Amino acid sequence: RFGRDDPRLGPLDVKTTFKIDPDVAWPKPGQVTAFVASGVTAATQPPAPSIRNIVLFPSRYLDQKVTLIGQFGGRNLLGDLPEAPGQSRYDFVLRSADAAIWVTNMRPKGKDFELAVDARIDTKRWLEVTGTLQQGRGLQWLDGQGGSIRLAQAPREAPEEVTVHVPMSPPPEVVFSAPTRDETDVSLSTRIRIQFSRDMDPASLRGRVRMSYVDADPARAANEPTAAGAIAFTTQYQPGNRVLEIKVTNPLEGFRGVKVELLEGIAGMDKQALKPFTLTFETGAQ
Repeated sequence: RFGRDDPRLGPLDVKTTFKIDPDVAWPKPGQVTAFVASGVTAATQPPAPSIRNIVLFPSRYLDQKVTLIGQFGGRNLLGDLPEAPGQSRYDFVLRSADAAIWVTNMRPKGKDFELAVDARIDTKRWLEVTGTLQQGRGLQWLDGQGGSIRLAQAPREAPEEVTVHVPMSPPPEVVFSAPTRDETDVSLSTRIRIQFSRDMDPASLRGRVRMSYVDADPARAANEPTAAGAIAFTTQYQPGNRVLEIKVTNPLEGFRGVKVELLEGIAGMDKQALKPFTLTFETGAQ
C-alpha cells in the first residue's frame, strides 16, 4: 500500500490513474496497488492451445474454438479452481499438472462412458473436449461443443531435462593426528590416529600407508636390517569418526624418529584425492 505522501506517486496523476480524489483521506484497504513498469517486451505466444497456455494467455484464445486434453476433475473435486461459472448442472473441471479450466454446457458422457461430476473415482480418467473459450468474473471456461467429448490418453510428454550444477566439495584433508607432528617422547606402543575432514574410501587406503624409521645410522642399518627399514603395522579405518588407526605389530624402538606417510591415490567417497601427507615424531624411552 502507498501512503498519499509516498514520493513514488509524484510523477503519477493519481486521480486519472486510480480514479480517486487525492484531496480526501486515502488509501482505503485494498486500494492504490500499482506496478510501475520500467520496460515492456512482447511475450512469445504458445503455438498450440493447452490448458496451461489458455490460463496464461486467455486473450489469445478468447471466443475461439479450441480442443483440449485434460484429466477429469469432476465438479472441482480436487479444489483446482476458486469458484464455478454456474452455466449448467453438469459443469466440470478439466485439469493438467499445473492448470485447470471449467467445461460448461456439456455432460461428461460419450460413447461407452459416463462420468459422474461428484465421483472422485472418475478423476483418474482423461478426456478430449472441443469448445469455445469464454471469460467472465475473472474465470475462463470452455463452452463445450456437443458431441465432441471423448476419452483420451494422458499425454506422454518427455520431461525437460534440467542440469543441476552442484558445487564441488573441497577435497579431503587431514585435520588431526595423534601423535601430533614433530611430537617427542611418544610411547613405544602408541596407536597412531589420523582423522580426515571427509568420509574416506577404505579401499583406497590399502597399500598406500607407509611407516618407517627416519634416523637410522648407516653402520647400524648394515647389521640390523630393521634399523632403516619399514615398520610392521596394521590399519583400521573407522568411518563413524573418519579416523585411520595404525597399530604397530611390535613396540617401537626407543629414541627413534618415525615417519608415517599417506601416499598418493587415497581418496574420499566422492573420489576426490587426498593430498599426500607425512607425519613425523620421536619415540621416548618406553
